[in-house]
Amino acid sequence: MTDAEIHEIARRAAQEAVKETFLTLGLDPDDPLEAQADMRFVRKTRTGADAIQRQSLMAAVGMITLAVLGLIWANIKGH
Repeated sequence: MTDAEIHEIARRAAQEAVKETFLTLGLDPDDPLEAQADMRFVRKTRTGADAIQRQSLMAAVGMITLAVLGLIWANIKGH
């Protein structure tokens, strides 16, 4: 067997392994642009969820801070 034949066998085996991996993941190996679009969507969804979580935490901290300041103010005013 020549080096060229070995290289061709290895290349085909790698192609088949990648194709099977894509199919296992539910991606169409014949349409890489669609798979890229799916990955972009997943990234946008994840970063959006992270942003919502961060903003919710900031809102909660703000409400707690305002409540504590309100209690302090009420005690100062004598209520």
